Amino acid sequence: MNIDYGAYNFLSSALGRAESENCPLIVRLNTYGGYLDSMDKIINLLLNAKVDVVVWVGPRGAKATSAGTFIALAAKYLAMADGTVIGSCQPRSIDPSQPVDPKVLNYAIARMKALAERKYGVDDERVQVAVKFVTENLDLTAREALELNMIDFMADTVDEVLDEMGWSGAEVVVLKPGFVHQFYSVLNDPLVIGLLFELGFWLILVDLFTAGIQVYGFIGAAMIVLSLFGMGILGVSAAALALMILGAALLVVELKYPGIQVFGFAGLALWAVSIVLMYREQPYIEVTIPQYAIIIALAVSGGFLVFYIDRVRQALRLRRTMFDLRKLVGMTGIAKTDIKPGEYGVVLVASDTWTAFSDHEIRAGEKVRIVEVVGLKVKVEPVRDEEEEEK
Repeated sequence: MNIDYGAYNFLSSALGRAESENCPLIVRLNTYGGYLDSMDKIINLLLNAKVDVVVWVGPRGAKATSAGTFIALAAKYLAMADGTVIGSCQPRSIDPSQPVDPKVLNYAIARMKALAERKYGVDDERVQVAVKFVTENLDLTAREALELNMIDFMADTVDEVLDEMGWSGAEVVVLKPGFVHQFYSVLNDPLVIGLLFELGFWLILVDLFTAGIQVYGFIGAAMIVLSLFGMGILGVSAAALALMILGAALLVVELKYPGIQVFGFAGLALWAVSIVLMYREQPYIEVTIPQYAIIIALAVSGGFLVFYIDRVRQALRLRRTMFDLRKLVGMTGIAKTDIKPGEYGVVLVASDTWTAFSDHEIRAGEKVRIVEVVGLKVKVEPVRDEEEEEK
């Protein structure tokens, strides 16, 4: 499980249900960590819980490291299965070549110390052990944690947790993340956020450079809105957002003034850097080789798309020079789609398809006549049967 907004939203729902039914809650934890903001939100949920909460690091082989360690110590009771590990939660620096940001490190130490003092007592030696999780990336196995009294007990199964807590025979209701929680988790990933923004931008460009019903633009706009929503829950910095927007602007410049293509490659590079920066801004998230590979692959694919759209734009320009669009006025053709006033449709005229609009309601299959050309779009009117008979 990744510690993200989806996990927070799910735990909030689960705890709300437990409190409404006045039942204890067992949280199974198996995580390498996640996002600082989501971690803090989950910690606050556990600290203010109105029912008993047990965090169980299980089953065997599970781990609670990084942000997971903070969450584990925030619960009233902490249990671990045999063969599990807890610890290693030193924040990572935004710049790999530089030491950890003192502000982030000091906050992590203070946060861990406060949680440990609440759980063990202010002058307890275990507080210093907990602080070493942050300062020295200390790791403890379940047995080591039990010997140091860092955990309340060991349990390999949920039934053993129930036995240790004196809840044997109690009905267990298993809750799993739903679609909404999973959606939030997906949307909390910088790679997904960047991909939504970039794809949305490309779809809007494709909509501008191709004829047909204008649906790509709406889909693209929706993707960009989702991307901005994801940035909001992730807490993206102004620098990362500015790089992404500047990258998109450079791509527009490249398409408007094609040539050396330096603007296009620079725009794609800034987009890739903005995604990496979003990852680096999270002190408990690592950018792995697969993520770098995906980002590079997407940037390369974007380069091919820039080339394709530029060729489409040149083809459209060539068509306009080879064929005077004003000659279309008066020509007749067939409506390929329904056309309603205020909406665009597609017509087939002169062996080519054109984006069309009309003041009349026209059904697919009806004959139409072009009465005006506006840019690359044509205004049409229906050709009625009476007119055909006169001819």
